[in-house]
Amino acid sequence: MLYKEFISALVMTGIVTAFAIPMTQLSGESQVVPLLLLICMGIFNVGQYILAGLRYAAKIDVKMTMRGYPLRRVAVLFVLTVLYLLFLETLGFYIGAFLYFIAASLIAQPMKITPKLAAKRVAVCFVCIAFLYCLFTVLLAVQIPKGIFGI
Repeated sequence: MLYKEFISALVMTGIVTAFAIPMTQLSGESQVVPLLLLICMGIFNVGQYILAGLRYAAKIDVKMTMRGYPLRRVAVLFVLTVLYLLFLETLGFYIGAFLYFIAASLIAQPMKITPKLAAKRVAVCFVCIAFLYCLFTVLLAVQIPKGIFGI
């Protein structure tokens, strides 16, 4: 199992490297956000190597620790993310992200979903989208997919 963890870390290293190569063509302020994301990805990648080493040193059986892992829920969230990306241009960023945030927050929730909890999630998702609107549209004036509704 350790072999798989190190392979996973190596694949992540390859992904970070693949994203870092085109960065050499960017200049000035256009490098800032991608560079910060690459730094975060690199830090998480180092963490993968450390975690794999610690598990190897402690002889932790990863199969046993994965018994309670919600694989079905993660698979549904992965499919939901792919669908979000496929329909991003059609729905627009804000509507698509709002629907995605609501669905993901309700699916990822391990507790029983009550109407009160669902209402809280919708409210929090709305606040998040309002923040993204202020950040991207008002402050940064970034072009985003508007979708069929023009929002």
